[in-house]
Amino acid sequence: MLLRIFLKINLLIFAIIFLFSYSFSFPLFSEEVNLIYKSSKNKVRIVFYSEEPFSNIIFSLSNPSRLVVDFKSKVSIKNHYEKVKFIKNHRIGISKNGMTRVVFDLSNKLNKYIYTPLMPWSGKKYSLILDLFFGASVDNLPKKAIVVVVDPGHGGKDPGASRKNIKEKNITLLAAKYLKRQLESKGYTVFLTRNDDRFIRLANRVKFARKKSADLFISIHADSTFNKKTRGLSIYSLSEKASDRLAQSLADAENKVDLIDGIALEEYEEEVSDILIDIERRDTKNSSIEFAELVIKKFRNSNIYLLRRSHRQAGFVVLKAPDIPSVLIEMGFMSNRLDFELLVNKEYRRDIMNLLCNVIDQYLGRKFTN
Repeated sequence: MLLRIFLKINLLIFAIIFLFSYSFSFPLFSEEVNLIYKSSKNKVRIVFYSEEPFSNIIFSLSNPSRLVVDFKSKVSIKNHYEKVKFIKNHRIGISKNGMTRVVFDLSNKLNKYIYTPLMPWSGKKYSLILDLFFGASVDNLPKKAIVVVVDPGHGGKDPGASRKNIKEKNITLLAAKYLKRQLESKGYTVFLTRNDDRFIRLANRVKFARKKSADLFISIHADSTFNKKTRGLSIYSLSEKASDRLAQSLADAENKVDLIDGIALEEYEEEVSDILIDIERRDTKNSSIEFAELVIKKFRNSNIYLLRRSHRQAGFVVLKAPDIPSVLIEMGFMSNRLDFELLVNKEYRRDIMNLLCNVIDQYLGRKFTN
């Protein structure tokens, strides 16, 4: 009997200790939520991310201009941000009912905002992405503030494809120079990665576009393939996994020119850098696909012959800027007799570049009014 009582007392003590320790295993506060924001031209991006899902309400206020994000629980806000235009400061407070409010004081009138609902990031992080737009239409925004970088493929000791002593590097440079003139006539600021016959490493073409703060990067090519029957214009956007063998073989051939350079964001902590790069890459990939689809839609209604499955994806080095929508245009295949005869024709190349110029104008118009 005494043994039974002793065991019961021990079990009771163990239960009390277990319950006491378990009750304090929960945090006194909700999950930590990290805050990042950065700006570019007429837009500010605000990112909240956390290890756990969180609930929120978003709304804007005027007079003065503010954006408010309410979290439905008490959270700890950790800041990772740079000083940016359009946001004067932000304030954090806890309400009596336990909600956490973050108020962003804005220096300009907010045109509109859009947000990407809560989503998992890299399988473990959850993020809320807010994009705030302050600019007016592209007509009111000086087009000179919009930068396009055009990349004539190959150059110098890298001639690219060739046929009958005509080299791809010369065809691409002629096409790129004409496209530059057409875009400048519409008011855009345009840079070429090369203006003459010189060799430029692939990674340096990407760095050049980033240094110029490009809003769009277009690499122009006229390649060749083993199958002489393959012909037609095509456009490529970035994917680490090629959409087909042709896309893979073209990417492999182009990428052999030099090694891939990494992109560093030294001003941020590693975790924050990873998140920013991941978000930028997702946006950039989607924007590149959007532009490529616009190109194909426009060209389908023209006299330009298109490759079957005209929009493809592959891991071209020149498309790897994480923050610039980038595409690679194959005007045709020099290995095909019909394509070759068209590619050496100045008027045909100009037809391609005129159509491309119109698509660029349409795309940038959409981008700066959204």
